[in-house]
Order: sequence, then structure tokens, then C-alpha cells
Amino acid sequence: MPNASPIEELREKAKEALTKLGGCNDDELAAAKSLVEELRNVRDYETMGRVAEAVSRRDPKDPRNRRLYAQCLIDTGKATAAIDLLKPLVQRLPKAHPEYAEATGLLGRAYKQIFFDAGDKTSEGAREALKQAIATYRRPYEENPANTWHGVNLLALLTRARDLKLRLTSGLEPREVAKRVIETLEATPHEKRDPWFLPTVAEASLGLGDWDTVDRHVKAYVTARDAQAFQVASTLRQFTQVWGLETKDERGRGLVNTLRARLMELPGGAVELGPLDLQRLRTEPSPPRGQLEAILGADGPQTYAWWKTGLGRALSVASVRRRLGSRIGTAFLVQAGALGREPKDELLALTNFHVVNEHGASPGIRPEEAEIVFEAVDSNRAYAVAEILKSSPPDRHDASLLRLKTPVTGVEPLPLAASIPALEETARVYIIGHPGGRELQFSFQDNELLDHEGPPAGQPQIPDVIRLHYRAPTEGGSSGSPVFNANLWEVVALHHKGGKESMPMLNGKPGTYAANEGVSIQSIAALVRG
Repeated sequence: MPNASPIEELREKAKEALTKLGGCNDDELAAAKSLVEELRNVRDYETMGRVAEAVSRRDPKDPRNRRLYAQCLIDTGKATAAIDLLKPLVQRLPKAHPEYAEATGLLGRAYKQIFFDAGDKTSEGAREALKQAIATYRRPYEENPANTWHGVNLLALLTRARDLKLRLTSGLEPREVAKRVIETLEATPHEKRDPWFLPTVAEASLGLGDWDTVDRHVKAYVTARDAQAFQVASTLRQFTQVWGLETKDERGRGLVNTLRARLMELPGGAVELGPLDLQRLRTEPSPPRGQLEAILGADGPQTYAWWKTGLGRALSVASVRRRLGSRIGTAFLVQAGALGREPKDELLALTNFHVVNEHGASPGIRPEEAEIVFEAVDSNRAYAVAEILKSSPPDRHDASLLRLKTPVTGVEPLPLAASIPALEETARVYIIGHPGGRELQFSFQDNELLDHEGPPAGQPQIPDVIRLHYRAPTEGGSSGSPVFNANLWEVVALHHKGGKESMPMLNGKPGTYAANEGVSIQSIAALVRG
């Protein structure tokens, strides 16, 4: 595919591999196995799971593929299924097998995830999961201290248990574990240090309170040219869920927020934040300039300011709910004047026609059934819909402009872009919405701008409608989300649909691809003015 991103190239390879795995040769099977890990590194878990499943059907006893498949299950919220897969795998592997330690550590990760998903960390179920995680990480580490990633997880969980005043084990002192892990790592020859060397030293140094070493090693790998979103996300998860750095001190909060900002810049990066998190992060002071530069380099302050701007935009994104029911989509606040409508200062909500429409055409609902909630501002305040001012069906703009029964207060309208970003190799877009009906989520994953029908070379196929295609992955519930340009966080489009594999290309180009589609905000403004 011309101008395909590395992620899209992997997906194309995966698509090809899936067509061959029914009767492939050994070389093709080996290539498919390698793809599983490559897809994990860019956090494309959906495609990763499909390839891992197909490989398992062809070679059900391959331990590496089974272990990676389990990792996919954990990262998609299926920890107990992963445990069921990993337990027999660990039991049948000899301890000398290289996958034994990997599978055992991943089993510990599954128990750890169950612990952190528990609402009450002191409940019996949470305590048992934490106990199992500690025991599972401890075994391979004590058998072989070279298993430093087991050791650093053991250190983190021991520290968390102590913070919670849970007495789950004896004979282990976190500080001694930290020292031992660091000594082992520092004794590793440079040529044998794997990509996890730097993050493991950084995390072990937390156990000694050595912040300068933490910052130095984090910077070395998160700013590297080949930095992987999977790796940065893993560190971020450890620092927030296990170490609880956000709740300990200013330096810990600064480190976590800096990592979030960096993760958003990486292909495959994604950050999910709930309304309370957004409110807290917006009011927290920025990390000290020195810390931002120490971790992200000279551009650190600008990167963080960009991220804070995105947090501010989230306040203007709302969930569309069925009254007294669940979320069904997303809307965002716009100023009437920005769309060429009077009175100019009136605040309106924009969403998809297929979310809210006059007759409740499925899957949408009628305006009298809908309510709009700006969850990042006040999740308890719902605005009823008074009327639909303008609408256009899904085969055109797929838009509904809503007037609310009571004026919106405490929320700023989103700025609208004057033009669509130029089609450059580095062009990106970002989405804020409510995918899958969950809490407000920032979608920063595989978000290259693929194509659009705007000037100078666009050839719109639908009269008066300019469409954009982008790779930002979205789920059901993202309908009606704003699509932002990369630099200024201005709205360039209204997101309305996605296609996993079969989205027809724009501008009369033959073929289909995996893409999502939005309608340009300029097209919608022209609709409103018309």
C-alpha cells in the first residue's frame, strides 16, 4: 500500500498471513509467529489475537505463541482466561526452557491485574490475587536472579502490600530485592542488555528512592527513536497501578504525567482517563521544567503543554445518553456563530444523525429520549434536548445539531479548524470520545491522517460533503466524537464510522482498507448555513 504506516504494513502482513495459515509452509508459519509479537509492540491487540489464534490452530503447542496469546488476553481484560491458558503451559515446560520464566512471569501479571482491577484492594479476593502474584513472581526470580523483570515486579508488589499494610509474605525486604536486581542488571554485559534493561533499572531504582537514576534511565528509552508504545505503556501502568506514584509526592506525579504526554506521541500509544482523573490532572501544577527536560529533552515543556491543551478540550466533550439509561454515543459543544448561525453566542451540541434523529431511526434515539452529560465537568448534570436544529442522514453528513433545554454553563465551546491538515507523511489526528460506552477516553493510537477530499486535490464523491480517513482506532460509542488536528487541538471533523478492513478509499481510488471516517467540520458548517 503506498504511503502505508508501519502499523498498517503490519496489518497488511497479518491479513495476508491469515489467508495462508490454513495450509502454509514452515517459513510462512514462522513469519506469522513473528507478527504476533510485532503487533503486540504497537498494541494492536485485536489483530494480534486473531493471528495468535490462527497460529495456535496450526501449532497448538508452540509455547511462545501461547504465551503471547495469553498476554493479548490480559491486555484486553480477560485475565482469568489467560490464567487458564498459562497454568498448563507453565506445568508442561521444563524450568530450563526459555519460555518457562516468561510464562510464569506473565501468570504473575494476570494475578496482578486481577488485584488492581478490584475496587477494594483489601477485600479477600484482592488479597488472594496479590498473594498469588507475589508467589508467582518470586519463584522464577529466586530460582534464577537473572530473571530481573520478575524481581522488579516482586519488588513493586511487596512495596504495594506494605503501603496497604497487608502482611502476605515473610523473609523478603523490598530494599534488598531492589539492590539485588540492580546489581544483577549492572553486571550484565552491554551487548547482552535487552530493550527492557533501562525500564527495569529505572523501576528498581524506585525501590531505593534514587530519583535521579529513575529519570535518567526513563529518558534514555522513552526518547529513543525506536521507543515502543507497548514498553512505555507498561512502565506507565507499573508506576500508576503498582507503585501508586501519583498519590505519593510531586516528583512521582510529574514523572507519571510526563510519561502520559510522551505515550500520546507514539504510534500505538493510548491513554484512557475517567472524568475524575481529567479534573484532577487539569488542576495539578505542571511538572517542574527541569523534570520535563530531564525525561523528554529540550522539547519536554512544549510536549506537556500540548497534552494539557488536550485535557482542556475534553471538558467540552459529552456523552449522549438514553434518559435514565446508558451511553449510546458522543457529542461536543460548539458555538452557533462558528457554524454561521444566529445568535452567535448560543452553545449547541453536535453529534451524529445515527445517534440522535427526529424519528429515532435505529440505532439512534429521538431528541426527547436523549440527554447530554459533560462528564469531565459534572457527571451528575444532564442537559435535556429541546430540538434538532439541523440534521443530515448517515449517507451524507451524518450530523445532528442539537439545542438544549437549559443553557450550558462552565463549559467552553470547541474551536473549529479553518482547514483540513495537509496530507503529509507525519499528519495525525486525535479523537476524544466515549468508546464502548465507557468513561471518557483519549484515543491516541495509530492515528495517521490517511486521505481527505478537501483542497487542493480532493474529489468529493458525495455532493457538498468532504470526508476524511484516518487510522485512529475507535469502538462503538465513539460515534459523534470530535476529530482534532495535531498541533492546535481544533476540530477538523465529526467522526461517524469505521471499517476494520472494508472502508472504500476516497477520491475515486480503487480498493478498500482499514480506516475510520469523519465528515469535515467545514462541510457541516456549510450545511448549517444553508
